[in-house]
Amino acid sequence: MSSQPAAPSKPRILPSLGRLMPYVRPYLPRLIAGVVAALVGALLALAIPLVLRALVDGPLTDGDRAAVWPAAVAVLALGVLEALCIFLRRFFVLQPSTYIEASMRRDLYARLQQLPVAFHDRWQSGQLLSRAVQDLGTLRRFLAFGSVLFVVNLLTLVVGIGVLVWWSPLLGGLFVLLSLPIIVVAFRFEQRYHRVSRRAQDQAGDLATTVEQSVHGIRVLKAFGRGAHALDGFTSQASELRSTEIAKAKQDASLWMWLTIIPFVSYAVCLFVGVWLVSVDQLTIGQLLAFFATAVVLNWPIESMGFLYAFAI
Repeated sequence: MSSQPAAPSKPRILPSLGRLMPYVRPYLPRLIAGVVAALVGALLALAIPLVLRALVDGPLTDGDRAAVWPAAVAVLALGVLEALCIFLRRFFVLQPSTYIEASMRRDLYARLQQLPVAFHDRWQSGQLLSRAVQDLGTLRRFLAFGSVLFVVNLLTLVVGIGVLVWWSPLLGGLFVLLSLPIIVVAFRFEQRYHRVSRRAQDQAGDLATTVEQSVHGIRVLKAFGRGAHALDGFTSQASELRSTEIAKAKQDASLWMWLTIIPFVSYAVCLFVGVWLVSVDQLTIGQLLAFFATAVVLNWPIESMGFLYAFAI
């Protein structure tokens, strides 16, 4: 049984992130530069379908082979520039995130030194170790990737959906409507995942405490022949943690199953409607191709927004 106090109610995301601002503020320019680089890369990816539309409705339809090469070079150039933007995004955000993590670790350790002995009597050392090592690493990954991707992918979706609706209000609206269940799936996932994730965190802390106590008291265990008993207790705790981690994995698998199924169902329905629109001359072949090329570009932002939403709220 864990001896730490009862788990507090779930904190709200915005106030919690606000507490990180003193650590983030010195590196804010580089983080913003990373967001800008990622956003430019996303816009470059969305520009490729525009080139494909012009290529299909223009040179390929007219039989002008000479005009195909400039379009191919344009697609290649856009792809190279997108890759460069991805490199710049990582370059700008990775190093600051490690400095932020190091600052938080230092301040946490200093705070632990200042807290009274009564606090350490209430909290197991393994629980504190889990938060100082595992949780701060999770915060670093969120600052370096999660927060940047959340902002960039949200803006990418707004621009991409605007382009889809501009090409075909019917297809664009249908695509958005069929993608909305992702929000429901993510919300239901978050409610279940938060409970099992917190349980796994507490069990990992308890396990770390058991190992620490066994190592520090190894002479006592050997003197009284209690090694087998300690091993049984450790095995039981490890089995509980394993079961909880499997439950987390099942929740992850369920989420990603729906994040994969829903977009492809929307593609299938939109393809059927799009072919009909082409047959009645309400949409060109180039526009239909560009529509699905843009939808494919939006596939990852849609999936990641559901995933990031589930972990952020």
